[in-house]
Amino acid sequence: MKKVLVLFVFLLSQTIVFGQVKFLNRFEVRQESYDPIFEIMRTELGLVSFRTLQPKSLSGDRVFQYYISDENLQSPGLVELPIRSNYDMIGYDTEGDRLYVLLARGQTANAPKYILEVNLRENKGLEFQAENLLDLNLVEFLVQNKKAVFMGTADARPVLQIFDLEDKSIHTVQGVYGNNTQVLQVMKVPDLETLEVVVSRKGQFRNRETLILTYDMFGNLVREVKVDQFGSTDQEILDGLLLADKNYQQVMIGSFGQNARGAHQGMYIMEINEFGEYKFKLYTLEDFPNFYNYLKENQKEKKDKQVEKELEQNKIPTIRNTYAIRDVRETEDAFYVYFDQLNVTISRGGGRPTGYSPFNTYRYDRLSRMGYAPYYMDPLITSNVMQNQLYNFTEYKYVSAHFAKIAKQGQVIWDNSATYQDFTTGYPEPFGEIAILGEDLYHAYLEDDQIIASFFRNGEKVFERLSFGLELENENERIRYSDLETLRLVHWYDNYFLISGRQSIRFLNSENKEEVKDVFFMNKIVLDGDLYQPEEKVD
Repeated sequence: MKKVLVLFVFLLSQTIVFGQVKFLNRFEVRQESYDPIFEIMRTELGLVSFRTLQPKSLSGDRVFQYYISDENLQSPGLVELPIRSNYDMIGYDTEGDRLYVLLARGQTANAPKYILEVNLRENKGLEFQAENLLDLNLVEFLVQNKKAVFMGTADARPVLQIFDLEDKSIHTVQGVYGNNTQVLQVMKVPDLETLEVVVSRKGQFRNRETLILTYDMFGNLVREVKVDQFGSTDQEILDGLLLADKNYQQVMIGSFGQNARGAHQGMYIMEINEFGEYKFKLYTLEDFPNFYNYLKENQKEKKDKQVEKELEQNKIPTIRNTYAIRDVRETEDAFYVYFDQLNVTISRGGGRPTGYSPFNTYRYDRLSRMGYAPYYMDPLITSNVMQNQLYNFTEYKYVSAHFAKIAKQGQVIWDNSATYQDFTTGYPEPFGEIAILGEDLYHAYLEDDQIIASFFRNGEKVFERLSFGLELENENERIRYSDLETLRLVHWYDNYFLISGRQSIRFLNSENKEEVKDVFFMNKIVLDGDLYQPEEKVD
């Protein structure tokens, strides 16, 4: 183990305030222009940021670097651990004070792999060889109770294996592998030492059915909830987010509609009791009177009249675009739900294939991973598709963000929405972040190098799509450029957010001469709706 202190610059100066955004603490790691960015995860010790690094461009040597940060982004220093030559990180997870990193030599499914267990308290690493596993195109890697979970695809079918780090036993989970099957979510349940797996597959009559499968850590099926009765005969679940298990009492929230017609109709809340029995509450545009609040007043009135007309004809109003669940925050008596409305278009060309329908993509644990998804984010992972092969390129045009507070008894307390102004991206993962603080809801994301924020209080829209640029605390420094592909904004806690990425900074050295430094940075910011002062209208 090697501790490196000279690469760090911790900036703790006067708080900078720009309207409703306060830039608080900033932390930097000096690096070369093409060094990989750090992945970030929450741990019981604070945030851990880590990466694999190739110090010399023509060498196969690698090191593993990480550092721990507290709530003020203060860190004791950068730690380096040696790793095997030509191995790079392809997956990661945390448990307690341990960080688990999956490393592979090469990009193929059958590449040799091993797991590095990092004791974050003692700064020590322990290696576990990962052998005799199926050759998978890896999608997810998790660790629970010294057992590693590998989820991926083999022969275009999903496979889930559990590998015991101590006795090297391997258990292949039954009920997941199959044609026309997608794994939508894998969730650890530490209290019960089980895994929850949400699976979507085509049923006997080509309709899609959803299964919620519970396995112990030896791959044994503990419970199966088969959702085969949902709404009317032409309605089905289109996506869903399974919430944390509470003594086998579960809740899943998502969108529903007519998949054959590509028509989204609204939101469902599914409650599952300890016996595996389930019931639904369905919500349509009739229940969300402020769904079209993202439009201008005359456009909203037109849409509201269309909804009223369809309701008078006993029709369920249709949501024109994809209506996708993004996040759910649970309180003692309510759910705060966040959906995005977006238009998904697929064309031929270059891009990274995901292997899943854009309507049913695998749902990463974005909360623990601070918004990062390893399959897409690790710059060392390349597509397994040959360079000269054509495949689909998916484009996402974001229309609006939708928020609602739903009482656990079922009633809609409030709903509202904010516009994206048709923001278009090829990035497949959700990027909008919400913060709930009392009766305040913040929505924020990055558009290029601008922070875009909206704020709601008691369900009322206070401001929408306000834009704030990235700033530096040091008056003698200027942002030369920000690497837009690496910039990320994620919710941290309360109404605090974290921005990270790669930047080039101009600054004056001790001799008052200009220099340039390339850094990976982390910036803690806070959104404060109380600072908002609406512009006065001029007669």
